[in-house]
Parts: sequence; C-alpha cells; structure tokens
Amino acid sequence: MKTSIANFRLFSILAIIAFVTFSFNVVAQGGGGEDEGLPLALIFLLPFILLSLFGIVWMILWPAMFVWGAVFSGTKVERMHEEANQRRDSLRDRMGREILNSIDGGYRTDVSSAGLVHANGVFGPSHWHLMIGFVNNLIGGSVTVFQQVISAGRAEVMQRLREQAEEDGWDEVINVRIDTASMTPQSSNSRNTVRGVEIYAYGTGIKYE
Repeated sequence: MKTSIANFRLFSILAIIAFVTFSFNVVAQGGGGEDEGLPLALIFLLPFILLSLFGIVWMILWPAMFVWGAVFSGTKVERMHEEANQRRDSLRDRMGREILNSIDGGYRTDVSSAGLVHANGVFGPSHWHLMIGFVNNLIGGSVTVFQQVISAGRAEVMQRLREQAEEDGWDEVINVRIDTASMTPQSSNSRNTVRGVEIYAYGTGIKYE
C-alpha cells in the first residue's frame, strides 16, 4: 500500500514537471511572437496560478481557524450540550414523561404497532482540542476535552432520537441502544488518527392502543 502511494506521488510530480516543460516549449515555439505567446502561457500556467493562490489563502486561513477554535470551540461544545438538554426538558414537558426507555417493554399486551427508530450524528474535535489531547496523552490520565465533545454529541443524538420518535408518533421507545464508530482518514500516515466519531442511537418505537 505504501509503495503504491509513493509511486503515485512520484508519478504526479513527474507529470507536473512534464506539463510545465511542455507549456514552456509551446510558448517558446509560438510562431507569432510575444503577443501570441503570452495568451498561451496564461492558458497553460493558469492551473498552477490557481493552486498557488489556493496555497496562499490556506496559509492565511489555517492559523485564523486555529485561533478561532482555541477561542470558541469550548464554548460551542458547551452550548450544544445545553441546547440538547433544554430541548430534552421541553419535550418531556410536552409528553409528560421520558419517551426513551432502556427496558424491554415488560409484559404489556396493549401494543398496537412497533417499529425501528434511529438517529445519528458525526462529531469531532477541533485542531485546538487535538493539540490539548496530544499534550494530555504525553502526561497521561483522562482526556477531558474529548470527553466533553463525546458527551455533547451523545446528548444531541439522544435528543434527536426523542424528536424522531415524537415526529413518527410513537408513544415510547424501548430497548434503547447507542453505538459509536470512529471515522479515520485512509491515508497511510494517519491510520491511528481519529478525526470524528459517529454516534448512532436506536430503539424500538411502541404505539399503545
């Protein structure tokens, strides 16, 4: 796998060099002088000009996004957690009870219909969180910043499950389960790096007579 990636990178570099060389040869062999050669040069060099502009913009935006994450990412996670809890309390007030349940339904015989209810979401730490987590891993112990992100994501997904059950008209959701799956980049240099976590909650929706 690593050999294939290395060969692809080498091929890409050689292709770029060949393209640039071909572009200059076309410009140099232009029969109409500088006036005709200049438009051809712009046409062939336009992709590289755009890539250079993208690189410059990225060099400016990445530090700005990192600082933004350092200042606001913690507050955003806390606000998401609080909003999920507020929506949960509001739904409980409307329903008069907690609609999610971890029991198997007991022995009630007045069930008119049942079906699957599910909700999911993908959540990930900011670059600031990743840096704090890296430093924390060097020291050891609990990685609090990651726990906050996962806790807020779990609260959000559970609330989405409640709202989905209410929208579908279920009286209760029993046997609720929650699963997680790591989302890892496929590059060979980042096999052990988790960029996001999918949280998936599901249960059996019950409609009583």
